[in-house]
Amino acid sequence: MNYHDHPALSASKLKKYACGTAVDYWAAYEDADRMPMVPSDAMRQGSLVDCLITEPEKFSRKYIVAPIVDRRTKVGKEQWAETQEIARTSGAEVITAEWHHTAQLIVSKLKNDPIASEFLQGSGQVPHFWHDAENDVECRYLPDLEQPEDGLLVDLKKARSANPRDFARQSFALGYDIQVAHYAEGFLDRHGAYPTKIVLLAYEWAYPFNYSVNVISDELLEVGRQRRNDAIAGIKACRGTNKWPSWGINTMEAPRWFQVDDPANDTDVSDLLEGV
Repeated sequence: MNYHDHPALSASKLKKYACGTAVDYWAAYEDADRMPMVPSDAMRQGSLVDCLITEPEKFSRKYIVAPIVDRRTKVGKEQWAETQEIARTSGAEVITAEWHHTAQLIVSKLKNDPIASEFLQGSGQVPHFWHDAENDVECRYLPDLEQPEDGLLVDLKKARSANPRDFARQSFALGYDIQVAHYAEGFLDRHGAYPTKIVLLAYEWAYPFNYSVNVISDELLEVGRQRRNDAIAGIKACRGTNKWPSWGINTMEAPRWFQVDDPANDTDVSDLLEGV
């Protein structure tokens, strides 16, 4: 069975529940008639960089770089069709030469950077399955990079912005704290101790490929543990009742930042029309 098809709870499943609704989770993982998940370009780009860093020996089996051809010509059409056929029969993903070049530049920069390179060592992309006794549930995780001898756990993240402040906001909204908490439990089961340092290495796809090494604090990890446990409890409850609620009824309030006596909230018509 493919790792991603295994029924055990993964970080992705927990994030889907915690950062959306129960029905989002059901639609993605429990609905018998669900459609296959189609990864976005951003996800595909992140997976490409992951592969080049964590398992470069598998690149030629997982990817085919499309030839640069004029598909309006007969020769170009034939070369393109041949590439698609090879991909179909091999199961490899076709990527553009531009994507390949950009990913290579990112990987080269990270590996040659004196700070980032320290966190790109160890084994990667090795799945692990375990039974979470506290929550009585089967779990799995697939870490990007681990250095168990140093207690280090690293996850690579393609980000809109690697600015630590921006990335922190994005990370919480996407449930990365839940992910690292889940990974920490897997690390414990696999290696016999919790990781002493968990890092999210964020990088940008666009030149000049800024990056940041974001060390997870004990406080954030504890928040992630609580959100993880809440998500597991919620999923188990929904499975028990076979009811998967959405957002439900909510009271809409004025935004917290809004203050009627704050001049910054005064809106002029010219402001609204600017750029139109």
